[in-house]
Order: sequence, then C-alpha cells, then structure tokens
Amino acid sequence: MRGNIVSLIALAAGVILSLLLGWFAVGNYRSARPIAEGNLRGLALSLTSALESIAARDSSLTSLAAFRARDIAYISVIDRNGTIVFHSNADLIGSRVTDQRYVTVLGGRGLAENRIRLGTGEEVYEYHAPLHLPDRTLALRLVLHPWRADAVIHRARVGMVVLFSLLAAAWTMGVLLYRYARRAQEHRLEMVRRERLAQLGEMGAVLAHEVRNPLSGIKGYAQLLMERSNDDENREFSALIVTEAIRLESLVSDLLAYARPEPGPEGPLQVNAVIDHVLALVDPEARAAGVTIAASLAEGLATRGNEARLEQLILNLAKNGIQAMPDGGKLTVVSRREGKTVEISVADHGHGIAPHDRERIFTPFFTTKARGSGLGLAVCRKIAEAHGGSISVADNPGGGTVFRVTLPLHR
Repeated sequence: MRGNIVSLIALAAGVILSLLLGWFAVGNYRSARPIAEGNLRGLALSLTSALESIAARDSSLTSLAAFRARDIAYISVIDRNGTIVFHSNADLIGSRVTDQRYVTVLGGRGLAENRIRLGTGEEVYEYHAPLHLPDRTLALRLVLHPWRADAVIHRARVGMVVLFSLLAAAWTMGVLLYRYARRAQEHRLEMVRRERLAQLGEMGAVLAHEVRNPLSGIKGYAQLLMERSNDDENREFSALIVTEAIRLESLVSDLLAYARPEPGPEGPLQVNAVIDHVLALVDPEARAAGVTIAASLAEGLATRGNEARLEQLILNLAKNGIQAMPDGGKLTVVSRREGKTVEISVADHGHGIAPHDRERIFTPFFTTKARGSGLGLAVCRKIAEAHGGSISVADNPGGGTVFRVTLPLHR
C-alpha cells in the first residue's frame, strides 16, 4: 500500500513537472514570433531614421546609394505618382511600381509592414514609411532580410522540440524502469512465495509421514471395535472415529500430493482423453448430487505433460464444482484451442466465490468450505505451473464459478 502511494505521488509530480515544462516551451515558442517581428520593426525604424537623415541633407537621394547594412535586401523611394526615384538597383530608377502598397503611407494612414516573397523565392520583411524631405514627402520602401530575427523563432522551435523529445524519452525511460521494478518486485515475491511453499511442503511431508502410521492404527482399532461391539452407542462412536480417521487420511494424502515434487512435462497426451476419463470417474458422485455433466470438447487438442497429474488437476476442479451444487445443477466442461494454448474450463452454477477470496483460493490451507483441507486448488495451481500453464477463476455468466486452465499446445 505504501509503495502504491509513493508511486502515485511520483507519477503526479512527474505529470505536473512535464506540464509546466511543456507550458514553458509552448509559451516561449508562441512569444518568439512577436519578438522577432518586434526586432524587425525596431531595426526598420532605426534604418528609416538614418535614411531620412541622409536624404534630408541630399535631396537628390544619390547619397543613399552609399548606405550599406547587411540586413537590407534593397531600398526603394517612390513618389506620389508611383515612380521610383531611388532604388538600390540603379537600373530600376525611373520605372513605375506595379503595386499600390506604398499608397498607405503617402495617404497619411501611418506605417505599413508585411512579409512578401521575392522572385527568388526568399521571404522578406517589407516596411513602408514616409520619407520627409524639405520640399516633398516620398514613400520609403525598406526591404530587410529576416534571418537574424527569424533565428529567434527557429531557436524557440528547436528548443520546444528538444524539450518535448527529452520529456518523451524521460517518460519512456520512466515507464521502462517502472515495469522493470514491478517485474523485479513480482519476481522477488514469487521467489518468497515458492520458498515458503517449499518449506511448507517439506513440513507437510514430514508431518504426513509421521501421522499416517498411527492414524492407520487408530482407524483399524476403531473398525475392529465397531465390529465386535454389541452396544449400538459404542458402534456409533466407533463409526465416527473411522469417519474422522478417513478424513484425516485424505488430508494426509493432500499434504503428500502437495509436498511431492512436480514432474515436468513428459510425453504428448490427448487432452480430451484425460477429460473423458475424469468425467467417467465423477459421474456417480454427480448423479448422487443431482448434477448433470455437459462436455464440449474440441477435437485434436494435445499437450505435453504427466497424464496422472493432469488428471488429478481436472478431477479436483470437477469435484469442487459438484460439491458447490449440493441441490443439483449443471457442470460444464469445455476444451478449446486459444492461439498457441489449450484452454480447459470447468463451470458450475453454485454459490460462487467472493471477489476478495479469489486471489486466496489457490493459497495452501485456505478454504471456503466448512470441512476442507484447503489444498485442492493449491495442488491444481502447482500442477498447472509445472506444466508451463496457469489457472484462473472468474464468475460464471449464468451464476456460479468457472475455472480456466491454460496449457501449452503440442503440435
């Protein structure tokens, strides 16, 4: 629980930090264009002031030809008739402009600026301003290269891309590390569980071996007493002793089955043949409990395994299903192919299993029955895992419980 809280706090902190960094990067990029335009406008105003100062001293405008600045693409001065009276390219002096963009400033409506594309394909910044001379007012068309100003936008764009790339890499690395840590934790927990189960199995094996011999003697003497006694009450007491001794023998057998090392998968075997044999074994018990058995078995299903152990697995599930329906019902056994696995499901219409008990029912000695060892499903899980498969439990859509066993498919 504490680890989950720490993980949630770390996740929330990472999300908040990522959002703040993203907001900063996007805000920086969005403000870059106004800054770039402001830089161009400021440069244009400075250059316009210098050009107007030069033109005021030389009304012929020839001095403008000596004016140089690396940001200037070209300078053009236009009179009210649209005639170019000065141009950086002397060949254009005296020609007429084909546009009316200069009219705005000569009409007294202030400055004008916009981006245009030259015939060479280059995008430039065009600035129009009135050029006040002692005897007249002309239109100054100042065209600037936006390289340095646009570098601000480019740096902001690159910075945003780099930041988001780093965030993506950080989140990817974080997810991978988280998954690695979870797997490592699950592996540690699984190793601890297996170690505990191994210790439990060893203890159970010793206990079962030590109990079995005296238990056999108790049962034998109780049976002998029951046969020789002429008192009905003593016979009843002897029968109870025999019944409980048999129940203890069953518990000892379960302990030995759980403690026994599981053999790995052996030769190929037909799954449906094992299921048919198990259903034949439990049929008398099912009839006595008023339970009908329905089987739907896909053909040609084979797996590798120990036939006796797989038979024990399915037998435990079938008996559990029958015992879950003391008032009768239907036990459904289905086998089918799921990709590269064989799935065997055993479904009943009994009382079901509470959600909070589902993770515990495969734990040794946990049982929801009034009288039970709690080892049957633990043995089932051990057998399934030893054969490279798994077992799970879920609600039966028609009411009750369905157990699903998956095993590797043998071709």
